Amino acid sequence: MAVAKGENRGRIAIHYEETGSGEPLVLIGGLTSTLEAWGLMLPELARHLRVITPDNRGSGRTRLEADDGVRTPERFAGDILVLADDLGLDRFHLMGVSMGGMIVQEFALAHPERLASLVIGCSHAGGASVVSASPEDLQAMVAGAGEGAGEEARMAAMAVQIHPDTPRLRADRLAWFMKTKTDQPHGPDELARRIRGISQYDVHDRLPGLAVPTLVMTGSHDRLVPGENSRILASRIPGAEFVEIPDAGHIFFAEQPDAANAALLDFLERHPISASTNPHAM
Repeated sequence: MAVAKGENRGRIAIHYEETGSGEPLVLIGGLTSTLEAWGLMLPELARHLRVITPDNRGSGRTRLEADDGVRTPERFAGDILVLADDLGLDRFHLMGVSMGGMIVQEFALAHPERLASLVIGCSHAGGASVVSASPEDLQAMVAGAGEGAGEEARMAAMAVQIHPDTPRLRADRLAWFMKTKTDQPHGPDELARRIRGISQYDVHDRLPGLAVPTLVMTGSHDRLVPGENSRILASRIPGAEFVEIPDAGHIFFAEQPDAANAALLDFLERHPISASTNPHAM
């Protein structure tokens, strides 16, 4: 087990896995994810990159010496800094999805000099700009996401996150993704901390100052974080590119890993760490 240790309002031991070689890419998961969530994208990414997948604080095997319960995007972003410093990553590529997309926005705004590129998936800028899911979909997601949820509740939560054709056409991918949730569940207290932590999130007015080459991605049928949120992000970030993954919902990275990898690798190839300068930081 690989562990990165450091200080972020208390000692933290971040469990992570590392696969492949090349320029480093750090992948940050969402509200109910552990590092296993990236498993369908990982084999292809590892052919080109050094891929680093951590468990967020409160998830999986990451441990806190003294947990104050804070789960804001800012606090999670501080954990990325701990990981990068422990691994000696002076500059790296960074991708986050859903809540992880909020976390990586915070990191990029605070530490643009550490990033060669930023990828924000199925996320939003917070504040009044957010285009929300329906109350029914949000309730279904919360009810089915936690430890102890029954099969019916888990399936209802998953229906909010996927393209309607996925159970029929991509059943193997769906079964795999659901297993990552049941193998490493999050308890109700942890989910409540996270929901509370992101409830006041708002970087909308700060995004025009984001000085990192950025790709924004979304699934074509995202009910949980509607795609208009990604379009808002792309419009607010100078020079940002936007990609919509066809035939995918919120978990586009599991439903359509080949399409997600193609878009991601194309973008990273055009923004290598080896470039002498970051043009957005001039």
